[in-house]
Amino acid sequence: MKKIFTLASSLMFASAMWAGIVTLDLNSPLNPESLEYNEFGIWTGTYNDVDFTWLEFGNQNGQFMLSHLIDGEGASWGGYYWDGFIPAIGGDQTDYTLPSSGGTWTSRFGGCMAGGGCVINADGSVSADPNQPYLVAYYSSWAMEGPSNQVMFMDKDGSMTFRPAGVYVCNHPWAYYDCLHGEGSSRAFVEGDYFELIAVGVDADGNEKSTSINLVEYVNGELNALNDWTYFDLSSLGEVTMVYFTLNSTDTGMYGMNTAAFFCMDKLQVNDSPSSVESVNTDKQVTGMKYVNLAGMTSDKPFDGVNIVVTTFNDGTTSTAKVIK
Repeated sequence: MKKIFTLASSLMFASAMWAGIVTLDLNSPLNPESLEYNEFGIWTGTYNDVDFTWLEFGNQNGQFMLSHLIDGEGASWGGYYWDGFIPAIGGDQTDYTLPSSGGTWTSRFGGCMAGGGCVINADGSVSADPNQPYLVAYYSSWAMEGPSNQVMFMDKDGSMTFRPAGVYVCNHPWAYYDCLHGEGSSRAFVEGDYFELIAVGVDADGNEKSTSINLVEYVNGELNALNDWTYFDLSSLGEVTMVYFTLNSTDTGMYGMNTAAFFCMDKLQVNDSPSSVESVNTDKQVTGMKYVNLAGMTSDKPFDGVNIVVTTFNDGTTSTAKVIK
């Protein structure tokens, strides 16, 4: 797998206390320096395969790197292909499988079933705003240079290790309508079918750990779909140098998954590297984690709204961080 950043110094931070939560803000682009969208709400740089093979966002707290064309320069094949992530806006929910829609998925893939970018309100609730950007992700199982949906983070001090906290996800219209009634090679879901999003964390030694969430599932005679922004807890991935996302569907054929390989993502949250390190203990390990809500209730799973995450280590020390679910 291609590596584009030097990770040699990251191990020294493996067991120190973490500085806090940093949230990906799509209104703070670094590369490109600004975002423009076409009439369909799609980022105009989608097929620029020279300047934007990776996208970068950040501020004084750190920098996120997201893959856009994992196979590098020239990989858009003259403006016909992309993989990884693109910014989009508007929250189009139109079903372009229908002839009456007046459009096609090939030019109008910037939609989002939630109806717009994820907004975390002051009370911890979540809503969608069509005027706020979000990420549309396309998973390519054919990428030659590694998983197409890669995310990395570098903190303000240059450390490349971090602890994923969580991310808000929802269905992309193309995938959702594939599951609802099918089109082309895809079929409508039936009892037992599911469309799964898988997050894989890769640590500094190349070891992988994964967690998953069903974007769509057909259970007890009903099609259940994550069409609103839903928190996907990534804390079990531990300390990583990278997270990548894949998709899996029970609707598969000779050439793999028939369900359109898209999902939407916003407000990725990470615990960044420590701002200061007084001592290094390479044997320090996490032994427990609990969530505390604003009412003082505790649980081993996050509450809806604001959580204080208390992590306990094997030497008896603890660290805390705030996470909004």
